[in-house]
Amino acid sequence: MAHPKTLIFLHIPKTAGSTTRGILEMNYRKNERFLVREMWKDNPNFKKLSDTERARIKLLYGHMGFGLHEYFNHSHVEYLSLMRPVVPRIISLYEHILRFPDHHFAAEMAEHRYTLEELFTKANLLPFDNCQVRMLSGNMHAPFGTIGSNDLQKAISNIEQHFPIVGIQERFDEFILLLQQRYNWKIPYYRRLKVNRSAARYQPDAAALDVINTYNQLDHELYLYVCERFKKQLSQHPEIAKKLPRYQKRNHYFSILMNALPFVAKDDQ
Repeated sequence: MAHPKTLIFLHIPKTAGSTTRGILEMNYRKNERFLVREMWKDNPNFKKLSDTERARIKLLYGHMGFGLHEYFNHSHVEYLSLMRPVVPRIISLYEHILRFPDHHFAAEMAEHRYTLEELFTKANLLPFDNCQVRMLSGNMHAPFGTIGSNDLQKAISNIEQHFPIVGIQERFDEFILLLQQRYNWKIPYYRRLKVNRSAARYQPDAAALDVINTYNQLDHELYLYVCERFKKQLSQHPEIAKKLPRYQKRNHYFSILMNALPFVAKDDQ
């Protein structure tokens, strides 16, 4: 199978994307990859590149809406992505923004001190409103509460046409093995990055759970679709199940080794 000239990792926030990024960076040279930034400003650092600069990119990765493949002067582009169930992703995103003051929406949240429920009833922040459908459909700036069934169908159509593999966070190791098999990666191992190990994790009450699910119903439907698709893909590759125990054992030792080393945050730009 011919490899794509350019691989795009559409990183949905809080779906083990930073861990996936670490694997990608071990399999592509620094001069072959480009990290997009500022998704809610439409990734200006990528769009300002010249055609010559874009032509060197073999891996484009980071937070982005679907559609950046159209900026390449060739059609041999494939996407990959990961999804996660609605409630834990939203809670993780909420906690992440509170912890990191450089996040795009951190200043607004700090100023108003929104509760999780108020993010939907007062703040109307787009990352909390069917954001997985937003990103995979490419309809990033639709007003809060207006993402609809057409966007869901567009996201599904994009996945079918452009994403050979979309994984789910709960089956991350199988996702990585499918990717390794498809793209012939030499180093598929990882240590988990940006994992919130705080014991005092936010526990939503019934009202918060209800509003999360109400404003992310289409994300839930898309997640169920991706789960079935991923399950079917694994059934077509029974060798993955056979490889899994050995892979997990090797990765355990890899993680021990990597965690013994100091972590230095990398900046590609």
